[in-house]
Amino acid sequence: MAKKRIPISSVKVGMYLCGIDGSWLNTPFLRHRFLIDSTADIAKLQKSGIQAITIDTERGLDDISTAEVDHQEDPPESIAETPLQVNAKQSISPEVERIQHLPDEVQGKLLGGELTAITQTRKYMLEGVQNILETLSKTGGIAIAEVNDMTRSIMAETLDHEEAYIALIRTRDFSPVLFEHALAVSTLSVLLARSIGLEDSVCQDLATAGLLHDAGHAKIPTALQRPIHEFSQSELKIYQAHPKRGLDFLMEQATLPEQVQTYIREHHVALDGSGYPADIDPATIQPASRILRLVDEYDELLTGHQSGKPQTVRTALQTLYQRGKKGSLDVELVGKFINLIGIYPTYSLVELSTGERGIVTANSRENLLQPTILLIQDAAHQPLPEPIPFNFSVLETNTSNPEIVKILLPDEVGIQLDTVLEDWVTL
Repeated sequence: MAKKRIPISSVKVGMYLCGIDGSWLNTPFLRHRFLIDSTADIAKLQKSGIQAITIDTERGLDDISTAEVDHQEDPPESIAETPLQVNAKQSISPEVERIQHLPDEVQGKLLGGELTAITQTRKYMLEGVQNILETLSKTGGIAIAEVNDMTRSIMAETLDHEEAYIALIRTRDFSPVLFEHALAVSTLSVLLARSIGLEDSVCQDLATAGLLHDAGHAKIPTALQRPIHEFSQSELKIYQAHPKRGLDFLMEQATLPEQVQTYIREHHVALDGSGYPADIDPATIQPASRILRLVDEYDELLTGHQSGKPQTVRTALQTLYQRGKKGSLDVELVGKFINLIGIYPTYSLVELSTGERGIVTANSRENLLQPTILLIQDAAHQPLPEPIPFNFSVLETNTSNPEIVKILLPDEVGIQLDTVLEDWVTL
């Protein structure tokens, strides 16, 4: 990809926009990368106060008035000259061979800066979700304008940072206030919907439904705000009424789009008829509703809401796959979700059978068990002088090779991922 920064005065119809000099939240655009196909698009950019944009000259028109092209996908020259990238004609030791041939999609990838920025952005999003849900619970009021602003943020901010946002949604203890759960479900629903090609309008409705899908929890007894496996049959019946109660409650406060209502109403309906409410025919469930159910179950597994014990990402995905095979979830959609998340999501902290530890920096879609990682600790768990890229996919299959044996929680082992990655500019 050849990128070039140009002034707004040089923008023409036919250019492919892939970046701006400010926040997308200040613009009316839901997409961050698109072909400028009308003067109206240019007018919107100008009206948003944008002074310069970045264009991809391989996907659209070039600006011949400027000559500076930024090949951001190419590794910096200083990296290309490191000893780790040995000439293919030279003899390569097994230790060096395992870090050769990094996949194209991770060349030139920025790490630490992205994770730090997204962590802060998500913190602000979480505060916004907390304000929306607390207001709803305490006063019965819902600020539709705030909900719309939040869904727009989710739509805009996640587009170019899917893996970072996925990384921040991980195993945690169940919280009855559900702020994190609402944001996680909304975010992941949008990412999965985009990955299967659903339109932006559907994604935005899904984002809204994700934020509000558990509004009915405000209408169930406080005693039921605990893991589901502890419920008696009578308590379970009360709990299972929360989709309808929540929707009735929301509609008393404001008018929601019909599709949003449908997604909230259907988000616990199982394809094999084992879900609830029982009066909805599973055969009529829309793809977006299936997405919301799948993502909701995934995050409930991570928090321990279903069983009382939080599951790891890998175990949660295995559970979803088994439910898909049994027919309660859309098994094809589960497969796409696993491909989106990755068995070892980007930015996961993993430990190898050798004792070495590293951070996952990219996944191979051909083999989700063979990610590319950045080794940061040796076998004795001591920091390496310099992080080392490690590519599983080039290891010899007929030899004994390291393998990932566990996913670690960074905070529990005293590792701050953004700090470790702070000076690591590119692979």
